[in-house]
Amino acid sequence: MIPAVSTSCLFPMPTEDALYDLCLHGIRNVEIFLNAPSECRPVYANDLAVMLRRFGVSCASVHPWTAPNEGFMLFSQYHRRCSDFLDEAKHVFSAMQLWGAKYYILHGALMGQIKPEIYFERFHMLAETAAPYGVVVTQENVYKYESQNLKFLRDFCKNLGDEANITFDVKQAVRANMNIEEAVQAIGKHIAHVHISDHGPLGDCLRIGAGRFQIASFLSALKQQGFEGNITLELYRNAFGNSSELKEDWKRLQRILQKI
Repeated sequence: MIPAVSTSCLFPMPTEDALYDLCLHGIRNVEIFLNAPSECRPVYANDLAVMLRRFGVSCASVHPWTAPNEGFMLFSQYHRRCSDFLDEAKHVFSAMQLWGAKYYILHGALMGQIKPEIYFERFHMLAETAAPYGVVVTQENVYKYESQNLKFLRDFCKNLGDEANITFDVKQAVRANMNIEEAVQAIGKHIAHVHISDHGPLGDCLRIGAGRFQIASFLSALKQQGFEGNITLELYRNAFGNSSELKEDWKRLQRILQKI
């Protein structure tokens, strides 16, 4: 398992500046959070690729700006919207190919907006569109979205089989009152990527060590399920003071992983 940090931690800092900041602090594994469509266009994407190579930084995952529109576009009953979303996603996949990023993170549709069979069909269409680029689409568990529900995630895995890949977000699971231990046992073999944070009496999105989450036990359980991917620190901007603290947490994750 590999510790990483998401550029989203530094939002609303421009994406290129956030990446540069993480690189300067010696963080060697990142997730890139794209905040606008222009950020996956060729000139911009090439600039980020040059930065990654210059600092010897790897990018395993990309979280696009599309979360608020995915229900309206990809999961729409108006098929042309779905088609347009798939075409737009190709720009993201192309940028990911340039950056060497494998995992694309999808929020999906809000709860109650679409029938499960249509949801799974549209996810399959997006995954099929991504495959030629070497990109794997992952479904993130997100509070207030269909994916907040463990039953939905079980059905998702059952219906899509090997195509059912999940980004498991700890803070989102906490917000949805999802039993994390049960989730790892139920869908752990489909978890391809992880968003990590601590939680406890002070909040549901805390720095590593600032809460009561048994992180080592969680990661050990994932390892037993065969997980070998990135453990990506994803904090909201009010959860930490500066980028040096992100590096400290990245180092803490390194030390925890070395003992597992």
